[in-house]
Amino acid sequence: MVVLLILGGWGVAPASFANAVTAAKTPTFLNLIKEYPVALLNPGHKSLNARYLTLGSGREISDENLESAVTLSSVIAAAGLKQTKIAETERFAALTHFFNGHQEDKFPKEEWKIVSSRIGSKEATPQLTLKRTAKEIINSIASEEAPDFLAAAIPYLDLIAAAGDFAANKKAVEAVDKILKDISLAVDNKKGILIITAAGGNAERSKDLATGLPDTGLTDNPVPLLIVGAEFKGKTIGLADPLNNDLSSLTPAGTLANLAPTILKIMKLAKPAAMTAASLTE
Repeated sequence: MVVLLILGGWGVAPASFANAVTAAKTPTFLNLIKEYPVALLNPGHKSLNARYLTLGSGREISDENLESAVTLSSVIAAAGLKQTKIAETERFAALTHFFNGHQEDKFPKEEWKIVSSRIGSKEATPQLTLKRTAKEIINSIASEEAPDFLAAAIPYLDLIAAAGDFAANKKAVEAVDKILKDISLAVDNKKGILIITAAGGNAERSKDLATGLPDTGLTDNPVPLLIVGAEFKGKTIGLADPLNNDLSSLTPAGTLANLAPTILKIMKLAKPAAMTAASLTE
């Protein structure tokens, strides 16, 4: 089983008064980067939808309107494997429609699960939606009918960072780190592989470094790529480990386009020619 977690808003930048990611206490994340291979990916185009297209297509895509007939999801479906996509309302279209290359319908043996940001007629708090999303992910992993591949988008940090409150951003990073612990344990219990990344940063640049004013937009800073699993423990992705766990000391090993080929390599599925990027585990 392979689980992909896309942590919206978790970018990488040097520690500063504006970086809520490095200011937060993240024992789970720091422990994982000590034990397992980690690299940085350049996010590419500013459009979030284009980034999800790139993530799912295995090639650089700058136009979010461009369709992609060959995607990670289509290759998994063609192999007859089960896959599940889990996202809350804010990222559901990105993880299904765009990640699947503008595919309107589910592939065979594909399941989509949406976690509503509403409870009845009321708007759910972002914190509650985060907990409900994590519960849905963990239940899917633990299920006797668990999929071969599960992709989940968690935009909580990105959504909180959009409000421009540094203290709230710091707490949000810590909240995501706590659910990361539960999810990583669930994957480990299944003897699966957990892949952690982001489609773009936000909280690592909570303020404009020149003016000190809130900076709430999607950044173009690198994002992490972390591969967690027994067979990867103690290894690197062809590069040196980050100095003192400072990911900003690393040079990016690739882009978001490298994700799909990397997952196919891990799942022992052949990469189609249409995917021009390479696996980072070669």
